[in-house]
Amino acid sequence: MATTRRNGQLSSCEPCRKSKLRCDHQSPICSRCLGRGERCFYHPAPLTQPRAPKAIPRKPKRRLDSQLVFRVDQRISRTAALSPSNSPATDENSVCDQQIEQWAPKEKRTLKPGFLGLVSPQDIFSEYEDSLPVEGPGRLLGSTVAHSACPSSDSNQVLLGAQILSHLQKIRWFSEIIESKDKIAPGWVLGPPLNRALLNSVEQMYDSAVRGSQDTHASLLKLSRQIFANTSEDIRTTSEMDLVQYFDSTAARWETVGLVFVMLGSALFHIRDDDPIFTHRNPWKLEKSKLTSIACTVSDTCWQFCNAIGAASDTLCWLTTQQISLLAMMFGYTDYRVWQKLGDISTVIYGFGLHQSGEHVDQSIPFFLVELRKRIMACAYGMDKDLVTFLGRPPRICSRYCSLPLPLDITYDEMVRPRSDGENGFQNVDADGWNTDGNLTVAAKLRVALLACLLRESILELSLSPDITDIPAKVEKLIQECRQTQQKLPSFMQWSPEQAAAGVYTSPRDEGRAFAHVEFTYQEFLLHRILLKRVGTASQGLIDSSLEIITTLVDTTIAIQTRSDKSPVGISWDLCYMGLPAAGILTSKLLSDHSSGISFPSLAPLSSNVRTLIIQKLNAYLSHLTFQVQPYQGNYDTVQQGATYIRWVLDKIHSTVSSEAASSSSDLDLPESWLHECDSQGNPDFLAWFDNIQWAQDSIFSFT
Repeated sequence: MATTRRNGQLSSCEPCRKSKLRCDHQSPICSRCLGRGERCFYHPAPLTQPRAPKAIPRKPKRRLDSQLVFRVDQRISRTAALSPSNSPATDENSVCDQQIEQWAPKEKRTLKPGFLGLVSPQDIFSEYEDSLPVEGPGRLLGSTVAHSACPSSDSNQVLLGAQILSHLQKIRWFSEIIESKDKIAPGWVLGPPLNRALLNSVEQMYDSAVRGSQDTHASLLKLSRQIFANTSEDIRTTSEMDLVQYFDSTAARWETVGLVFVMLGSALFHIRDDDPIFTHRNPWKLEKSKLTSIACTVSDTCWQFCNAIGAASDTLCWLTTQQISLLAMMFGYTDYRVWQKLGDISTVIYGFGLHQSGEHVDQSIPFFLVELRKRIMACAYGMDKDLVTFLGRPPRICSRYCSLPLPLDITYDEMVRPRSDGENGFQNVDADGWNTDGNLTVAAKLRVALLACLLRESILELSLSPDITDIPAKVEKLIQECRQTQQKLPSFMQWSPEQAAAGVYTSPRDEGRAFAHVEFTYQEFLLHRILLKRVGTASQGLIDSSLEIITTLVDTTIAIQTRSDKSPVGISWDLCYMGLPAAGILTSKLLSDHSSGISFPSLAPLSSNVRTLIIQKLNAYLSHLTFQVQPYQGNYDTVQQGATYIRWVLDKIHSTVSSEAASSSSDLDLPESWLHECDSQGNPDFLAWFDNIQWAQDSIFSFT
């Protein structure tokens, strides 16, 4: 935190002060250090230097020796500046010492090993642990935590924590931003009631720490130490605990503080830059981009605190899952940081035992937490399947080792209602757990996504396995299983092709039908794509499923979501994730028929009416694609590149004279790599481009 100097000016951070550059005094990281990747910190007394060691007098032998001057290097590292010793060191040595110091055995720490399964040798002794005498030499599983969560020598962590807590003075503004987002895009795990309870508890914690204090910084330092201590302890729950009591007991933990900022960062992607919340209700004059950087930095720092302590909790699972979503929106789904964070959520889930929590429900856990665990497990499992589909990599969360119960199709208000009042509150839920009102709730989306992703795991196994025997039969079996699963959905999720063709599905209540139809049609699309890439057989089902995806997105999904004033982020997800590959298949087929290519050698040319329908739907899809995906979204560059290629093919098909086609294509800036992705007649091969569409080096669309 920047402190005020004697002249009344704010002090600069150490990198800016030493470089004699202008600092904007932001904490925990100023914009200059954030852009240059430097370690930003504020020295409490920047002009203070440690006392130089006293030189031992000795008899000079030469004049050169008598002129030697012993001094302390003024370049003090972050660790030396915040450490009580302040030992002299150069930048190189101090950075190295700082890393070595993290692994130095300061104090013996006995941490819990986390979830232990039946094959763990230590699990054998867990049955007899309670029979050991209390004064015995320790517990078998190391269940006691006898250590200081943040030793006094690690004062730099406490100081950094205080700097993070100083941002909570704006928490009411943060709450307004998050609430605005919840109105247009409620979260899949934490909905509006839970977010409000969480933010209120954190606000009360901050107000209690600084209220009536003459020194806010000292109060935040004390609170930071307390949060480190709380984070190392388990969260104790009871079955009678309500939502407010739960968040009050978990507010003073780093994972909870980080959850506030990661929700803030995600909410900023759903709100326009010209929203009054930034233009009229922003006394700090913080730009949206600057606030996004602060939210991402703070949430990741809080996660690092929890990772260093070695604690796991439900709140940490929520934090890590929200971080995956935020990183994907910022950098795109192929960024390595998203893949790395996916590994973190799988580690936390397995270590916390969340993958087996659905088998035996602990009676000390409140009902809303039981349902939240189902939702977070379904959400993490779905994220894993979506991301590995993008990247063509093996999944990290496998259903054969996990308990994946479907969450109840109830609203957030019903979930957090006290059990004494809510015993008879689920009469609108049928025997299978679906709501009987016909509403597309967040829980209904999670249930459909979980059912589809369970099929996706079998599809990934078929695509990634080195065994290619009997693939057509396996593909046909999975297609039939996919259709049977869709037919078992409730009536408000059922899709009728005849009614869809007649334009009946226009009401917001029909969004559930379109959502489920696109999800399961996409599974069939992947299976037909596997058949093409691994066997070399282009089936008619690949064209039909691609056209069905584009038609449903354009005519139903996007139309309903646009009229309902839904968030553009959710719309762009469907356009990019499912729509762009399907549009690529249709574009390749049009180009193949137009240029007599060999992209689909086993398929007959399109009939004139089907060809006209595909061109019509691609034009509508292209307009939505270029309008809905905004420049600040991570997949924007890939979308623009794909839109350029699709537009090029449509322009070429509309041209009746080859010279006109050449002149229209010359105005487009096609990449040089397309010279290596052309057919025998020099036409761009769109299948080759979509196999390497920048999703990853090994996409699911490139199995060979």
